[in-house]
Amino acid sequence: MEQVECQAVTDDSAPPSPIDVTSLGSYVFCKRAGVIAYKQQGLDSDSEEAPRVPNLSYLPDFSVDELRVRFESLLPPFLRYMTTSVVGLFIVWMIARYGSVSLSILILIATLPIAWKALADGLMLLSILTELARYKQASPAVLDPTATEPLEVMWYDLVKAGYKPVKPRGRLEDHNLNLTGHPWRLLQSTDGVRIPVLNYNGENFQVRDSHEMRLALYSHLCKFCMRGSSSDWGILLNVKTKRCFAIPIDDNLRLNATLELDFFSKVLADDRENKKTPIPALTPCENCRFGKPRPFQPGKSETIFFAGAISAFPQNGRNERLVHSDCGDKFEWLPPHRYWQSDE
Repeated sequence: MEQVECQAVTDDSAPPSPIDVTSLGSYVFCKRAGVIAYKQQGLDSDSEEAPRVPNLSYLPDFSVDELRVRFESLLPPFLRYMTTSVVGLFIVWMIARYGSVSLSILILIATLPIAWKALADGLMLLSILTELARYKQASPAVLDPTATEPLEVMWYDLVKAGYKPVKPRGRLEDHNLNLTGHPWRLLQSTDGVRIPVLNYNGENFQVRDSHEMRLALYSHLCKFCMRGSSSDWGILLNVKTKRCFAIPIDDNLRLNATLELDFFSKVLADDRENKKTPIPALTPCENCRFGKPRPFQPGKSETIFFAGAISAFPQNGRNERLVHSDCGDKFEWLPPHRYWQSDE
């Protein structure tokens, strides 16, 4: 592809800030992705919350208690909206049949928003009832303390075993490791167990090294910040199916994760000295969000880091349109994303 000149925007250097656990996960996936993730820390309010699955706002903590509260709050207005909709549609039918068609259309227009609200609330109530039925059918899960490999379990089996899902109120930090993180959820028990949870929204649900490293560091942060807590498991949750992998976390895994953190710190130090991060031997660019091209729009589409916008590195894409990506801009290259494998 032909490189196109673009006016540079200064990338001011900034003092090293704590490494977020999610950035370390990106680094395990790809060193260049890790550098970009680190430079974009703080641009999202809660990095572990993204990406979200649609229509899950009724599961704020994936908690049965929250489901019941939500159901009880939705049911009365749903009944009012439904009753009003039925009466309104009946009046529309009567007027259309025995009176003015134009008047019936006006009443229909006024009734449609109420009917739409009734439909939306009805679907929400149905979803909640589905989740409560899953919980009712669940059996309490027992996590084998001797396990050395991930165990498959259902989410509500864990909840029924007495683990309460909560959303951490603030970030967990270990200044000695220059590490910070905010788990998506924690499963807590009354005996001091804290199990970090990652949400998974993609296809091909399986445990990867990046998941293990993130959960191990969250486990460390739980033990460090919540003195007396036990954190020897991590959960990878598929939010669509509620399937989980329970991953045993021991001192060796936590040590490996801290070593990866140390290696990552050295890569970031090299980057601050303008040493270009090498391309991985097995380039994982095909589906990487940082390498995905987007239309180039001067002043609008630039790659943003916490130090500000950087120079774009646009290329001629499909239909002769200029495109660029975060990774391409940062490292001035053309990431082999699947975008380039198709003309569509």
